[in-house]
Amino acid sequence: MKTAWLICQRLGYFLLVLFLSSFFLAVFLWVSPGSPGRPREDVNWAQAEVDRLTVCVGSTRASCGLLKSAPGGQPKSVDVLVAGELVREDVQFVHLPGPTFSQWFTVDFWGGLFQGDVGISRAYEEPALEVVLDAASHTLPIVFGTLVVSVFLALGLTAVLLWLPFPSLRGAIRTAIMVISITPVFILAYILQGNGVLNIGVVTPAILIACLAALCIGDSNLGEILLQFENEVRRLGSTDYVHAARLRGASVFKHMLPGLLLPISSISAAKVAFLLGSAVIVEWLWGVPGLGEISLVAAEKGDALLLVTLTLLITGVVALVALVRDVVEILVDPRLRKSQGGGH
Repeated sequence: MKTAWLICQRLGYFLLVLFLSSFFLAVFLWVSPGSPGRPREDVNWAQAEVDRLTVCVGSTRASCGLLKSAPGGQPKSVDVLVAGELVREDVQFVHLPGPTFSQWFTVDFWGGLFQGDVGISRAYEEPALEVVLDAASHTLPIVFGTLVVSVFLALGLTAVLLWLPFPSLRGAIRTAIMVISITPVFILAYILQGNGVLNIGVVTPAILIACLAALCIGDSNLGEILLQFENEVRRLGSTDYVHAARLRGASVFKHMLPGLLLPISSISAAKVAFLLGSAVIVEWLWGVPGLGEISLVAAEKGDALLLVTLTLLITGVVALVALVRDVVEILVDPRLRKSQGGGH
């Protein structure tokens, strides 16, 4: 019961993070010049009813009022009663009021999210959710592929370094790996691009592998994971239960594995957000239509709906990995269950 309670707590935190991250960004976008609450939708004048329809003659809700006349004259214009004053405006500048914040955020966005349709992206003129999921189908395999390859490569290199009997050789190999690993991702990507190795703008397996390789090696990603694993294996190797397993002739790796799951899950949770940011660079250089590209387009075009949908997806991915890390810690570390479960 204690384990289930702790896992439910972490799941509650996960859902709270998703909601709050989208809420705060929505508030920020609501007060920005590209606010989704601004009047934008054109009026269907064939169905417009005088003295019943509310329309806006400006870009804010304060400019909205009751329609007082049908379109007439040249150019066609209408009378609108705004704050007690009759305003005459050209029909091409008259729009329907935008939604309120609560309607847009709760009903249109979150309600639409559960129905699988949050609305149309202004930047792409396609369903925003489909645009984001299509981009994620390119970015997330690169990010999680990089994470998996980095972890297994670092574990393998750690085993080799600890197996080598010569400290000087271990130091030389470790230094070489660190020097290569500190190369910035954009330099590795630019070298391949500049040499014409890859066909830019065409998403092929070679492009995806190159993205994965650049992210795996560059920006100290591999070197940092290697150092953490090496320190963790040394720490575990000095524990009493590993010494006892070694004396009994039992598998040392089997006894170390539960202890290694904690640093692996912690490193993965920390690296996902970093890799999502680095992926923007390689996607831009190699023309991969991933989350990086649509993020830039959404910001440039002021597409609030697409930005909130992107934020929710990226936050959800990062928070989900953190949730998995917390669950692994709860299941592997009995001290966590005793300390936190005992206070419940």
